[in-house]
Amino acid sequence: SRVSQYASVMAGSGPLYQELRQLFDADYPPCELHKLLAGLPALARQQPEVRHQLIVTTNYDDSLERAFRDEGEEFDLVCYAAEREHRGKFLHFTPSGEVHVVERPNEYTRLSPDRRTVILKMHGAVDRVNAERDSFVITEDHYIDYLARSDISNLLPITLAVKLQRSHFLFLGYSMRDWNLRVILHRIWGTQALSWTSWAVQRQPEPIEERLWRKRGVEILHALLEQYVAELGGHLQERQPYGQQ
Repeated sequence: SRVSQYASVMAGSGPLYQELRQLFDADYPPCELHKLLAGLPALARQQPEVRHQLIVTTNYDDSLERAFRDEGEEFDLVCYAAEREHRGKFLHFTPSGEVHVVERPNEYTRLSPDRRTVILKMHGAVDRVNAERDSFVITEDHYIDYLARSDISNLLPITLAVKLQRSHFLFLGYSMRDWNLRVILHRIWGTQALSWTSWAVQRQPEPIEERLWRKRGVEILHALLEQYVAELGGHLQERQPYGQQ
């Protein structure tokens, strides 16, 4: 954030965004975690009660979205706008390619995690189709602006805000040392602990991290992320469809 702040102040946000686009406008291969998440909808459809994912991420690239497209799975994409006309609001990208600005979050009902997977990009993302819609929460000023606004949950479509308040969470690849994660947690839940049991996969966290997770009511699963993903994926594949033995 400090380096990005320097670049933005010295050369302007335009050159910074141009450099970031060159970095993120590339076909990075989806990792095993992306593939696992993209494969879950097909497994969920084998169950009597289909439940869809709400995936919250701070990544700017589109590797996760491409993993879903590779599987032929539809999803709704919701991105935070850090710059330009719709600054401070969320944009909704539908499976058909339509783009809607979430002007009135409490009245926005165009999407629901009950219909299909929703990918929520809290720090914006690269837009491979239209560079004018690129959005990156990346400078110090961006984070200050992020903190100064009302609770992020009040800016989200009501269906997602409710889901965030009434769900178990599995934190994958995040550390409490990342202060931007703590910013997001604070903007959604304030200082309170999560009211639904949640878990974080983290190998050998430092004592201060353990205490920070514990304050949030999050249980730590001591494992390497790659190992956890591989074993979880194997377990899910071995399970028989509901009702079959």
